[in-house]
Amino acid sequence: MIASLTLSGAGTAFAADGAPASDQGASPAATVEAPAGTAAASPLVSASAATGTFSYDQTELTLNSVIKDVFQRATSALCGATDDFVVANPLEWKLAVTGEVDNAFTAPVDELASENSVKQVMTCTCGGNPADGKAIITADVKGIPVSHLLDRAEARDGVNTVTFVSSDGTELAMPISYVVGRHGVLSYEINDEDLSASVGGNNQLWMTRTPANYFVRDVVEVRVTREEEPPANPGEDMTYPNSPNVGVLAASVS
Repeated sequence: MIASLTLSGAGTAFAADGAPASDQGASPAATVEAPAGTAAASPLVSASAATGTFSYDQTELTLNSVIKDVFQRATSALCGATDDFVVANPLEWKLAVTGEVDNAFTAPVDELASENSVKQVMTCTCGGNPADGKAIITADVKGIPVSHLLDRAEARDGVNTVTFVSSDGTELAMPISYVVGRHGVLSYEINDEDLSASVGGNNQLWMTRTPANYFVRDVVEVRVTREEEPPANPGEDMTYPNSPNVGVLAASVS
């Protein structure tokens, strides 16, 4: 990500190197008188406008041991999760896609992953995490795209809402356009290990630019519906001090 930094210095004065003091010394309030008809020599110089660039990225991966220490201990607050339901092999965990679809199905994670699986670096943070706070991680996330589940189930025209149902009965409804537009995936590996080594659980919804309390875990059902009024986008009308995958695009000083 590249950002431009513009410094508008016209008219802004900076102190130059001081001239040698006179034998008598000079009072801080003293003024310099110029001969009649000449301009007074100014001890200040003006900086011309300058433009520069800087760059940064968020590719430094957080160790799973750190993720486990920071996030797994507070999953009920950060990730909308309650109890862990860890199975011997998370790839055997079954997902059902139901609702207004022409091909409702239930399939194990490994079968769905063999059909379509993506791996991408993503960032997860608590919405209330302060600047320079610890509740933010960047990880290499591997999972099944929610868009693939919708395509496989043949979602009907006009559907606008997707509800994720966890194994403990927790439900979270969001606009389909939001989840797909934020590259939503049901992850089953983080940094090449199953979730028990990091955030806990068997699977977890990850999305870009979304606070972690919407990252539901242990999803067993994905329900697709058409609502007269679809749910609001996560975090709409809320101000968070820290938001993942957001940085300075431009700044200026005048």
